[in-house]
Amino acid sequence: MVAMEAVKVVYCCSVLLLLVTVNGYGAWASQLSIEHEGDIYDCVDINKQPSLDHPLLKNHRVQMKPSGSFSESTIDDDDDESLEIGLGEGCPVGTVPILRAPKEDLEAASKQDLFKSYAGHGWGFFRAEEQTIVKPNSKHYGVQAHLNVYNPKVIPQEEIYVPQSNVVIKLFFGDYGSGVGAGWAVITSRTVWYQKEVDPYTYNSNSTRFHAFWLVGYIQKYCANTKCQGFIQVSRKIPVGMKISNISTYHGKQYDIKLTIYKDPKRGYWWLLYGRKDEAVGYWPTNLFKNETISHAKQALWGGTAAGHDPFPPMGSGHNPEEGYGSACYISRMKVLETSRGKFTDVKTDMLTKFETSPTCYTVGGQGYSKNWGYRIFVGGAGGLCGL
Repeated sequence: MVAMEAVKVVYCCSVLLLLVTVNGYGAWASQLSIEHEGDIYDCVDINKQPSLDHPLLKNHRVQMKPSGSFSESTIDDDDDESLEIGLGEGCPVGTVPILRAPKEDLEAASKQDLFKSYAGHGWGFFRAEEQTIVKPNSKHYGVQAHLNVYNPKVIPQEEIYVPQSNVVIKLFFGDYGSGVGAGWAVITSRTVWYQKEVDPYTYNSNSTRFHAFWLVGYIQKYCANTKCQGFIQVSRKIPVGMKISNISTYHGKQYDIKLTIYKDPKRGYWWLLYGRKDEAVGYWPTNLFKNETISHAKQALWGGTAAGHDPFPPMGSGHNPEEGYGSACYISRMKVLETSRGKFTDVKTDMLTKFETSPTCYTVGGQGYSKNWGYRIFVGGAGGLCGL
């Protein structure tokens, strides 16, 4: 029995067939909107979605699905804790759900450089991960895992930085720090004190969200979900940035989400797949990384990050890995794709190295393989005063 997320979906037909704006929001035409957990998604023509306005994606033709398919061995049909999410029946054929945001927020997000914000003034950006060991011949074409879903408390801050906590999988392409990643995240609201406005990357809630992001290291650019242009949404039912309702509880019911990132062997795009059936959510076109060679990734990563001002937010469940299942946040069935047309395989201990930027606050532990869980780790910590 697969855990299905309780979904309340309200469909609202617009009065006009084409709307340039909706109550001052958005910059695209919409015929239908969907309300989910307080958010509004506009069903946008898939070939007119905001990401296609990116200057590097002019004349880009949307690929509807990845070429080829996975071996059945990658599908875990017996997983009772895997969480399926979505917007009910989703948007009509030919359209995709885009989270409604003010037009000025989208414009501001496309201009911001977040890498330069992660230092100084009591600000901290922390990572606790397992990473594949980088070797001269390291080549990864995909990464996969099940991520235990929690809702750590992230307190809004009046700072020039974005408070957040997340658990993700990532692929890094080379020496510049460029890459793609996905997982779940709590990115709460913050006020930009010198501008007196809400940051465009944040959300007005402490909700856990399905999170996808990409980084271009040589220009120090970070983009998340559809709040800036780049990620091409193709799923009618599962939008990046959507709230996840079913949350694991300490010593209670546990939920996880299965995510896969892999390179399409034909087109070369990097695809994000969701769930046991590997539904295609969307992809990152290679054009986004035009000045880098990304024929493959050099490193795969699984773990958590936390960022903010002291006292720093919790990571994962907020409990240490030593507490184990039901208490600490797990990442299980960790796999990599090491040949472009091969199969995902379980990682092994001798492939990995631990990376912790502040082990007094956030750690990785409990590493090991079992038949039921594949290769699994626990990650997290309470945060607090981390010695900056």
